[in-house]
Amino acid sequence: MKGGGQREQTWFDPHTLTLLAALAATGAAMLALVLSGREGIAAQTGLTGAGAICVMFLGTCLLTAQLLRLWAVWIPYSKALRTPTRARTDAEQRRIEHGFIEFFFYLAASLAGLSFVAYSASTPGAGGALPLHITGENTHPLHLIGFLVFFAGAFVPLMTGFVRQARLEAELRSDGREIRVLRTDVVSELSFWTSALLIAGIVLLAWAAAGDMFQMREDFGVFITFVVLLVFFVIILAPHVMRILNNWIERQEVDRAALGSVKLSGFAVMKPGVLTSRLDSILVRFVAPLSGATQHGPVWFTPHLLVLIVILPLSALGFVLAPPWGLVPIGAAMLIAVALGRRWAWVEEDRETASRLRTTRGNEIHIGFDNDLKDEALLGYASLFILVPLALHQLQGWTHAFVEVKQWSSNNAFIDWLRFFGAELAKAVPFVDWWEIYNVRIETPFDAAASENPLAKHLTFAARAMVDLVIMAALFQAIGLWQRSRADKRYYKAGQLDVFDPFTETAFFERGMWFSRKAGRLVPKKRFKARVEEHVQARLDRDWDGNPYNPDRLAELSHSDNPDVRAGAAWMIWKYKVLVGSPTEQLRQLSLRLAENADKLDRSVGNRSFARRQKLDFEKILQELRDNRDVFGEADVPNLLGALEAVRLVPEFEYAQLQAVHLLRERPSVRATHALCAMLMQDRHRETEMGGELWATWKRELGISKSVFLEKFQSRMDVAFALREHGNEYFALRNKAMLKEIADFMDWMGQISSVKFGTRGDKSKAVRELAREIESELRALLRM
Repeated sequence: MKGGGQREQTWFDPHTLTLLAALAATGAAMLALVLSGREGIAAQTGLTGAGAICVMFLGTCLLTAQLLRLWAVWIPYSKALRTPTRARTDAEQRRIEHGFIEFFFYLAASLAGLSFVAYSASTPGAGGALPLHITGENTHPLHLIGFLVFFAGAFVPLMTGFVRQARLEAELRSDGREIRVLRTDVVSELSFWTSALLIAGIVLLAWAAAGDMFQMREDFGVFITFVVLLVFFVIILAPHVMRILNNWIERQEVDRAALGSVKLSGFAVMKPGVLTSRLDSILVRFVAPLSGATQHGPVWFTPHLLVLIVILPLSALGFVLAPPWGLVPIGAAMLIAVALGRRWAWVEEDRETASRLRTTRGNEIHIGFDNDLKDEALLGYASLFILVPLALHQLQGWTHAFVEVKQWSSNNAFIDWLRFFGAELAKAVPFVDWWEIYNVRIETPFDAAASENPLAKHLTFAARAMVDLVIMAALFQAIGLWQRSRADKRYYKAGQLDVFDPFTETAFFERGMWFSRKAGRLVPKKRFKARVEEHVQARLDRDWDGNPYNPDRLAELSHSDNPDVRAGAAWMIWKYKVLVGSPTEQLRQLSLRLAENADKLDRSVGNRSFARRQKLDFEKILQELRDNRDVFGEADVPNLLGALEAVRLVPEFEYAQLQAVHLLRERPSVRATHALCAMLMQDRHRETEMGGELWATWKRELGISKSVFLEKFQSRMDVAFALREHGNEYFALRNKAMLKEIADFMDWMGQISSVKFGTRGDKSKAVRELAREIESELRALLRM
């Protein structure tokens, strides 16, 4: 062991093992070069035995090196993720910002290498020492399978890292409850079956139309209108039908429980909605991060760049590989793009949840707000307009479903399929269909209508449907988010909204704060001040609180990683005296606020709105302190008395005074006992010798300067009962000194004359009788 508790570096350290694996891979590559020079690694028909061993050893070493490097990265990365944001060191923060970026460069290098090998194999004479039959017509199944194994292996390190990260994030969100990586509530049973029926109906109609199974030339418009109306009626009636079905299911479960039947569990009774939700979770948590969109970097376009360096090599592989094997990388790219869109949808769901809950923490937040993914998701959807033509190229090479029109061909397969898909894209733009209206005719290199193979029509229909879904689901969603953000800003201006969603919130503070060289710190802009003041004034005009932003949210933002957000929140808290932090911290802030605004609390003030708002804040804080027994301590008693001192004669705070007495009653301590005694002491008591000594001690201990005497005798009765419980607590703790102190004080408060203590006890007969009763009980405990 080294000094400082650090372990010595050992041979099985992940960094050391990574280096060894990398050296082994380098040795394998050099051996392959040596053997290739001697014509020992490849023959004309393929790899020799030595060549195959070298290639497999090279791939294995490269994969092992990446996995070991992942292990080395994961150890500090997981530690940083477990550390709360405000407690992270600069090194931990940098580790989180870097994430798995370096592994995307490994992936890009692997895919680029595979693309180079594939293109070399497709060019006559360019295969060099590795003649692979993976392109063109003369393909070798074993070569293709080996190539795809290397292709799949390129994703293994990143997939391993994201699976571990998803598991850790689920653990951190669980709050001690069951860890759930996969959700079961994404798709409801009603949504699943409705979507399944609609898709099945569309597929059935397409199959029937392609097979000429029905003719409806004259009445087809009537039929389509009827179908659309039917869909609307289904949507209207579905919730009511599901309500009836749920009631029936509940009755059936009650009946089975009464009969003692056992409910099965597991995959045998997994509902389709649950299964679909789990599959969707796999896409969101494991597949979407493979795009690189969830990573951070030194520049703002790092996620966009990572998406491109993943999608482009996959597209290149999909073009050059022999049909239908090129569909594998194309399908992988499409899956990543769709998964990225689904993760964007989850982020927007979290965005809505955070707006309602007014917090970005908790088990209800599934993804978080590191990135809104809008740009990256749209970039992924845009890639589909390249991937679909490539997929059609692969399918044509496999099935020859389309009729080729040689006269319109450019002799470039990619350009030809791009022209065909672009023409279909023009026909598929929703609600426009200008192609048919204006009788536009564009010649394309492929024709689906003239083909006798119905698959061509099905593929064309699927391509058009994909365009409709992408434009309507992605672009319209982006426009809707922009409109919602504008509406939220209008509601904030009118004082009706006091919190934004996390992304609008960040933009709000970033645009409102700027660095002043004169002040040497971030300060609010004039326009930002005016917007906040307009919001505060609008709330005050409605007789609401005058907070510039939601207090609970401000407490979280005051510890934000974003300096603009943190500075903006701090300015709001300072400027508008917002109560933030823990309940005890809020109590301290409220005590200062009440002391500074005593003139606004005076009974003579006609407008009681300020007093009513402070009353609500005080009662809320006291209730939170009573609900959490571990929060309020002896050190917080002076702050409580400071607040009571400021509101003693304010009628709005009578209930708050009662709550304060109950809080002190439930938290026995020396200071709490003295605070209760101070609530029974009038000015005439302090003028006596004994009272003067007690008051001087309590002033130093409790920090009070004015009377906290409770005017209502019912409130003083509650104080007497609280002192009785304190006496019983001290008896249980064997603290006879404090027990005697309470008994002596109750003896004074029970006096009907001034003979013994220089002034009589409490001015209420009921309180004096109760004090004598309590004094008698405590004297009896002292004699035990």
